[in-house]
Amino acid sequence: MAKKKHISILIRILLWITVAITAIYLVSAFIGYADPRKCGFLSIAGLAYPITLLITLALTVALLIIHKKYALIPAAALIITIPQILAFSPIHYNRFWSDRQEGDFTIMTYNSFGLPGADNKANRTITEILKYDADFVCMQEAPKIDQFKHRIGEEQLNLLEKRYPYMGDSNAAMCFLSKHPVNTIRTHKDKKYFAFCVYETQVFGQQAYIFNIHLESIGLTASDKELYMDLTSVNKEKTLRGVRSRLMTKLSNAFKNRAGQAEMIRGIIDSLQTVNKEARIFVCGDFNDTPYSYSYLTIKKGFNDAYADAGIGPTFTYNANRLYFHIDHILYEDDDIEAVSTRRGNSRSSDHYPLVSTFRKKENLSNN
Repeated sequence: MAKKKHISILIRILLWITVAITAIYLVSAFIGYADPRKCGFLSIAGLAYPITLLITLALTVALLIIHKKYALIPAAALIITIPQILAFSPIHYNRFWSDRQEGDFTIMTYNSFGLPGADNKANRTITEILKYDADFVCMQEAPKIDQFKHRIGEEQLNLLEKRYPYMGDSNAAMCFLSKHPVNTIRTHKDKKYFAFCVYETQVFGQQAYIFNIHLESIGLTASDKELYMDLTSVNKEKTLRGVRSRLMTKLSNAFKNRAGQAEMIRGIIDSLQTVNKEARIFVCGDFNDTPYSYSYLTIKKGFNDAYADAGIGPTFTYNANRLYFHIDHILYEDDDIEAVSTRRGNSRSSDHYPLVSTFRKKENLSNN
């Protein structure tokens, strides 16, 4: 009798563990639909989505062996979060390897980290840009074009100017490189380094607006980064007090600030759509937020994500200080075009990797 009671208690504990893990997973998957200005620290849960997803998958497999009935709980959560799972790890194998065709349009977004110095007169950031041969390049944290040109060798500069006859910059530390004429119709920058530019150009022979954005970052100081590195080191004693008082507060404040910034971007998008319903709109840049965040979902409303549509597997675009997040995005309207390939670059010249997407008119799609 005592043994049966003991087993009954263990089964009950297993149930509560299953419910708790599933609940945490669901919060991390759906927290982006809640305004961070109202939910405080809870908004940070979205950053943990990849971890909670892996834990939930492992739990489901374990329960199928231990207690199949309980496995239905996390399995149901996984089913209702299929959109989040596919945003985290798309499975477009055929599209990832799709060859670029004549008439396609390719756009790159790249936080260049100020365009670090040259190596033997060959700047690695410029090498990466030339490698992908995008039609349009949006750069964040970029120097002025004049400074830009002084930081690369003559050979690269000649190649760059030949390929991109249209270059522009702004006081918002943004610049663009384009194969086709461009007008900058709006620029914004504030003291918190929220910045954006809106460019007007032609894509597939039709008027298009391209948003180049940089939402506010966490703003970690050197000491904050040192604290985080200590916390993630296996060789040093860890303390949660510093995280709670410094990192968590900064994360929460940044989420709240980006919420308003995203709403501002969304308002401009809506106004452009109202004035010119036929114009194509692309939004790309450093969102400093993942696909499960309020700011991302606010801007994305009505748009498609090029990586979710044409990428493969999980990825991260930020790569410094043991912080690995997918925070650079390319969004587009899919009325008559479609992303046929989205790839992440691999150059470590910046603390971000570039993201490159190729688009094709639907009427020209074959078996991709």
